[in-house]
Amino acid sequence: MAALQAELEAVVSAGVPGAVVVSTGPGGRVEAAAGLADVSTGGPLTAGHRFRIGSVTKIFVAALVLQLVADGTLDLDAVAEPFLEDVTIRQLLNHTSGLDDFDIDHATFWEPYRKDPDHRWELEARDELPLVLAKPRLFSPGEGWAYHGSNYLALRLVVEQATGVPLRDALRRRVFEPLGLEKTDLVEGPLAGECAHGYLAPDNPILPGGPGPVDVTGIDVPFHRAGGGVVSTAGDVATLLRALLGGDLLPDRLRREMLDAVESDWEETDRYGLGIGEITALMGRQTSTCGAAWGHLGFSLGYVAIALSSEDGERQVVICANGHPPEGDTDTFLDALGRLAWDCYCT
Repeated sequence: MAALQAELEAVVSAGVPGAVVVSTGPGGRVEAAAGLADVSTGGPLTAGHRFRIGSVTKIFVAALVLQLVADGTLDLDAVAEPFLEDVTIRQLLNHTSGLDDFDIDHATFWEPYRKDPDHRWELEARDELPLVLAKPRLFSPGEGWAYHGSNYLALRLVVEQATGVPLRDALRRRVFEPLGLEKTDLVEGPLAGECAHGYLAPDNPILPGGPGPVDVTGIDVPFHRAGGGVVSTAGDVATLLRALLGGDLLPDRLRREMLDAVESDWEETDRYGLGIGEITALMGRQTSTCGAAWGHLGFSLGYVAIALSSEDGERQVVICANGHPPEGDTDTFLDALGRLAWDCYCT
C-alpha cells in the first residue's frame, strides 16, 4: 500500500491537484487517494469523489447499445436509419463509419466562458448531426478507422429513437441502476454532489489564469455528451468493467462481438472494438509488463480518467485525476500515470 500511495503522490506531484486509484482483482479491492478535491478550500480528495470521465463514457454507451441488440431492439449490422443511409451501428461503435466531426471556431467558442464561466451553449444532438453530415466523409464506411465523437452523437439519436426515452434515462434503467452505480450519471450541465473540482494549469491556452490552477468545474461543454458526458467514481467505473467483461451484463456472443477489434492507428489504443480498446502502452509510452488490457482513456476539460480491465473481467484499474498539468510537465504526468496503472494492473 505504501508503494501504491507513493506512485499516486508522484501523479499529483507532476502538476495536478489530486488523483484517485481503485484496483480490483482476485486478491480484493484497493482504493487510494492523494491531493485535493478543492484547491480553494483545501478539501482532500477521496475515492468517493465523482469525476467527469470523458471518453470512458463510450464503454457505458456501447454496453447499452449491445443490451438493445441482445433483446432484439437493435441490429449491429443494420444501417442507422433514419439518421444515416449507409452507416451501420457496428461502424458507429468502432469508429469505422468515416464520419468526421464538425468544425468549431475555438476562439469564438471559448470567448464567452472567459467573460462568464456560467455561459451555456444551447445545441441539441439533432442540431449537431447535420453539421457533421455537411463535412466530407473521411472514407467510405468500413474502409478505414478514425476516432470521432460524431459516431456516438449518432448513436445517441439511434438509442433515443429505439427506446423512446432520453439517453440519460436509458443508461439509468439498463446500466447504472442494475449495477448499483449510485454515483454515476450522464450529466448535461454543471457538476454537483460530491464532485471533485476540475482544473486547468495556469498556462493553458483555453482559459488562461493564475497564478494557481484555473477552476473549470462549472463550465459545461455541450458537444458529444453521448461520447463523453458521464460523471462517475473510480469505483463505479471498475464495477462496470467487471460486470461487462466478466459476462454479467451481456450474453457471451455480444461480449465477443465487443472485443472483436479493428486496428486503430492511434496512440491511445492498439485495436478498437465496440466502444472499448485493447491497450498495451499508455499513450504510447509506459508499456504493460503483463500483456494487454481492455478499456478506455478519457480526457475532458479539467479531468483525466484511465479505465483498464483484463479480458476476463478478473482485474480492473481505474485512475481519475482532477486536472491537467502545465504544458512542460505533460510527459512526466503521463509517465507517472502509466507506472501507476501498469503496476496495479500487473500485480
